[in-house]
Amino acid sequence: MRRMESAIILAVPEAEDLVGALRLEGDASARNGVPAHVTLLYPFVEDPDVGVVEELRFFFDHVDGFPLTFRAVGEFPEVVYLAPEQSEEISGLIAALARRWPDHLPYGGLFAVDEVIPHLTVVDTPDAALRARAKAHVERGLPITCRAAEASLWVDPGGGWERLATFPLAQLG
Repeated sequence: MRRMESAIILAVPEAEDLVGALRLEGDASARNGVPAHVTLLYPFVEDPDVGVVEELRFFFDHVDGFPLTFRAVGEFPEVVYLAPEQSEEISGLIAALARRWPDHLPYGGLFAVDEVIPHLTVVDTPDAALRARAKAHVERGLPITCRAAEASLWVDPGGGWERLATFPLAQLG
């Protein structure tokens, strides 16, 4: 029996108009149902149960929402991404989640927690022409400004990703 994968993300629906079509063309996660997002923790626990969901709910109840702005485009090998100005806030969330679930380090431990670069993937492809087109397109559409108001737990039971739970962030004021 296949084990269910999971991930914790900050969805950024405000980015969909700008990056949605490109993500469908050049990002497998988009083709498998995941919205535009900044990853907080992947891979996360296999087959998350009610206890994990409730613990995440408690965790995010104590996290304040924050402004989220994307003004710059970045690149990794084969990846074009939007860089959030609030990378310190996001890195803090990633580090706190990794401390709480040390057996589930970001990207399977490929990078030290303090080396993870928060980002919203536009395309992840070896196709250099698609990467160049994606970069030019999103540069013309920036900035994107919104509010990080919720995190969510996504699972892939074996046929595409689906949202299992949403965790509103605390609202100041």
